[in-house]
Amino acid sequence: MRSVVIEWTGVSSHCAVVNVPAVFDPEVVELGDALGSLEDDGFLGVVREGIVVRFVGCA
Repeated sequence: MRSVVIEWTGVSSHCAVVNVPAVFDPEVVELGDALGSLEDDGFLGVVREGIVVRFVGCA
């Protein structure tokens, strides 16, 4: 048995329908934190990319 380190980047896709005020302007709202606090995050799926495997220890 031997150990490896596996690194990757996960890119997730989301889509949600939300109610906003009539004067909503997405250019002046910090959406990052707001999207993270949605009750239904609208998760559609994830793509894992940039997968790198390195062996641990001596060769």
